[in-house]
Amino acid sequence: MTPNNTSEPGHLPAAVTPPPAGPPPGGLVYLILQHRFIVVSLVVLLFFGVLFAWGGRRSGSTPAKPVESSVAAATHGAPAMTASKEPAPTLSKEPELNPFITAPLKNTYAGDSPATSAPQVTHEPTLAPSPSKAGSNVPPAPAVVTPPREPVKGEVFTQALIKIIDDQVNKPWFGWRPNTILFGKVGLTDNVNNLQLGVLEVVRRTVVVLNEHMTRFATTEAYNPRVNEAMNFIMVSPDKYWFPSASGKYREAAADLEKYIDGLKAGRARFYSRVDYLIALLSNYKDLLGSSFHNLLKDTEADGQTVSWFMTDDYFYYSQGIALAMAEMLEAVTKEFHQEIQKKNSHKLLEDAIHALHAASHLDPWVVTNGAKDGILANHRANMSTYIGEAEHVISTLMSQLATN
Repeated sequence: MTPNNTSEPGHLPAAVTPPPAGPPPGGLVYLILQHRFIVVSLVVLLFFGVLFAWGGRRSGSTPAKPVESSVAAATHGAPAMTASKEPAPTLSKEPELNPFITAPLKNTYAGDSPATSAPQVTHEPTLAPSPSKAGSNVPPAPAVVTPPREPVKGEVFTQALIKIIDDQVNKPWFGWRPNTILFGKVGLTDNVNNLQLGVLEVVRRTVVVLNEHMTRFATTEAYNPRVNEAMNFIMVSPDKYWFPSASGKYREAAADLEKYIDGLKAGRARFYSRVDYLIALLSNYKDLLGSSFHNLLKDTEADGQTVSWFMTDDYFYYSQGIALAMAEMLEAVTKEFHQEIQKKNSHKLLEDAIHALHAASHLDPWVVTNGAKDGILANHRANMSTYIGEAEHVISTLMSQLATN
């Protein structure tokens, strides 16, 4: 069979139109469907608005506590009248007794009858200021300042010794130089190396006196194990690179001295600041300064050869390391042996020695030269010897003054 919608030959088929759509929905449903996002937003805002309104109503409905008011005297220095919760007694109606009272004053509290209310003055009452909110005018609590802890006996002295070790082993670049392959064996930084060796010599002599004298009351008392071990570690050769490492042993010595301080704080260790022990320390310092002073002034070595320019800077920086470390230790001595030095009136001598050592430690020439004593070129060894010799002389005088009764 041939379909009915078959077009004739030579004609295109006619397009079939879709069935007509139904009428669009109208009314409220259509608006909600078209603007549903706006409707949902309005509902959410309305919900939160109701919550805020309900919360504000509940907070505002809390009854306020009654505030007592006071009536200040307006003239003639009359005393202030304060409204009381108790009913006031009935005043006399005779005007000649109190001419200022003309009408009854209404009580500020609800429920009081006019008959029992307090009298009212003719002048305008002055109400007392209501108490401010809690904490608004309250001054801040003063900060609790913890007073600094007083160091125990021996703590300042030992801390100064630890600081000297730490400043040379841990603080500088590349740490301890004399035992390194590049800087120590080759000698690329011989100035720093010799300065550190001078500091080490002061540390060694100090820790020996600390172990032999200051930690023991007499020769029959046992050595402190921590200080004794620290002394042994400090005695390791400064150029030992391995087995054991010099820098590693010096760090262990500082750690042992820290444990000794902990023992002082706990009462398990002792430190004796006696005058004879201070003299023993100063005697070691005097010998060290005397040796350094000789190296700075000599013109020939022990074998008769002239001091070379290569040894000039070595003597200079070695002496500067001695001055640097000894100045810090003597500053600790002024605090640790304060009473002993005060009894001998020797503070001025000790300050002079510290001043000379500080001056020696701050000399910083660009190039250390070894010119003639009367030449144009500077002789930096001789300049350094001026301060080292002054410190040696003052310490020798200080020892003599401390030894006198």
